Amino acid sequence: MRVALTLLEVGQCRHCERVTLAGGTWRNVAFPSMVALIVHPTEGAILYDTGYAPHFMDATQGFPERLYRWATPVELPPAQRLDVQLAAHGLQPSDIRWCVVSHFHADHIAGLRDLPNARFVCMREDLDAMRAMSRLTGLRNGWLPALLPDTFDARVRYAGDGVARALPAPWTALGDGIDLFGDGSLFAVALPGHAPRQLGLCLRDTHDRSVLLCADACWSHRTFREHRLPTWPARLVTHDWPAYVRTVERLHRLTTTAPEVAIVPSHCRESIAAYRSAHEPGGRACASS
Repeated sequence: MRVALTLLEVGQCRHCERVTLAGGTWRNVAFPSMVALIVHPTEGAILYDTGYAPHFMDATQGFPERLYRWATPVELPPAQRLDVQLAAHGLQPSDIRWCVVSHFHADHIAGLRDLPNARFVCMREDLDAMRAMSRLTGLRNGWLPALLPDTFDARVRYAGDGVARALPAPWTALGDGIDLFGDGSLFAVALPGHAPRQLGLCLRDTHDRSVLLCADACWSHRTFREHRLPTWPARLVTHDWPAYVRTVERLHRLTTTAPEVAIVPSHCRESIAAYRSAHEPGGRACASS
């Protein structure tokens, strides 16, 4: 089953590129926070993550949480707010039926409280890990529990409770996945390392293009294409470095065996632009598509 896919940039942060990519520049660069708007033929409007929201500023107002805001300065222009961008597509936050949470870092969940009617899909291990950590340890790992809606537990569905099966072509190099709606439209795949059991999403869009939304499995397409891993400071905020490296290797195998798959990391502006340009009149995908 095909689904409509639109990639939105909901805010951005700035950080030293060299930390996220070996051989990158020493200057601070902008990392967009991508949100995928998916329209399913029967399930309706679905989000993959929410990006930034004013709730992030509220949650980082005091100390020690304010250190998060200082370490990765955040920008959220009014035009990039999620509600504004949804309105441009004829939707309101209350129209969102499902929100698939890739993992619980603040730049991916800051807008959950703005989705009053959504059910949430996540990996149980990520939620449990966030709740088990102390305030300071969680902060170091980018978790802000205050961003979770008070009703989260009553509205959550754990992707890992489904039956894992070998992913269909062209995503077979990734191993097993879970058919979230039982119709072949959205397959959840575990991409651990950056977070305990980060959730990636495989889908085929209405242009008949195969896509992998891989969240923070890497920050740049150059990581899995050129084996340019983040430098050692990034390991301090990586949950499991060996697992991270194995996940990058899986992405490399996928792009080698199935180059037609559009692999889109959440913070890679080139990959986001390449996917968009492939479907614009006269558009041409760049090497990161």
